[in-house]
Amino acid sequence: MTSNAASSLPPPSLDIETLRERILTGGSGAANPRGTLTKVAGRFAEFARSLSDGGGGASSSSAAEALRTELSLHELEVRKLVMSARASDRNSARYDAALSRTEGSLASVQADIEALTGALARERRTKRNREEYDALARMGNDAHPPVRETRAELERVEAEIQAVRDDVRRARNELLVREKQMRAFLQCLGDLRASLSEEELRKEVAGEGGDGGGKKRKRHEGVL
Repeated sequence: MTSNAASSLPPPSLDIETLRERILTGGSGAANPRGTLTKVAGRFAEFARSLSDGGGGASSSSAAEALRTELSLHELEVRKLVMSARASDRNSARYDAALSRTEGSLASVQADIEALTGALARERRTKRNREEYDALARMGNDAHPPVRETRAELERVEAEIQAVRDDVRRARNELLVREKQMRAFLQCLGDLRASLSEEELRKEVAGEGGDGGGKKRKRHEGVL
């Protein structure tokens, strides 16, 4: 039964590159932990970093290929464990479940790779569209000044208009003050002229009164 179970397991389908990596690593010892979950996780982290860094299609493709190779090596190691478990006829059900989970994880990782690859393509397309939009925006800004510059220029003109209005208001106030001062000066000048006229009139009246008294005295002396 054990030999039948071991022989019924299909051999893993690996490409030449994966087999070469498997031969070069010489197994899954501590010195070369190829095909382990830790190594797969490291390759996946490198692939994710290449996508997030936006370094270009070459680095992303290289990281994806390395991840696929590591997944194939991991699948080989898992199949070796399953074959050994079936050969020894111990815990076969548990290892079958582990294999199913691993295959599910591999399928999930493959789906993640495809999703990330699609996201990278969309990001590149979005970046290209953004660059085209920026180029059009620069052309529009060169042809027409930006709204913020127009608003700033309008605010500057309004400030100058307000300053001119303030100057006109101050000039009007000063003109009113000068007008009041001029009216007060003319009032004082009129009062001064009136005072001088009254003084001259009094002097004239006083002079005429003195001349009349002298004539009367002379007339009285002639009679005597």
